[in-house]
Amino acid sequence: MAATLEELEKRLIMIEQELACWRQLIGTSPAERGAWLLRAAGQQQAQITAGWAAALEQMGVCGQPIGAEKVQEMMTAGGVRPEDNEFSRGIIEMREE
Repeated sequence: MAATLEELEKRLIMIEQELACWRQLIGTSPAERGAWLLRAAGQQQAQITAGWAAALEQMGVCGQPIGAEKVQEMMTAGGVRPEDNEFSRGIIEMREE
């Protein structure tokens, strides 16, 4: 898809504005940079949350997290024996290849 001249101009303006912010930020103290980054993250939280939800949906992940202990119980109920270290062995074998 080819971008129009107007779209490219808008993109360039946005990039120049962001670059100006970063240049200004470089000249500040670490505390000021941290505060700025926290504000920026807060402003983008809605986008981040929506993106995460879309990624989970695309992967087919749904429902509430169940926690590590519940996963371990389910694995044991499914016949996985923790003392066999099957997962660790597989990782070690892959490293040795």
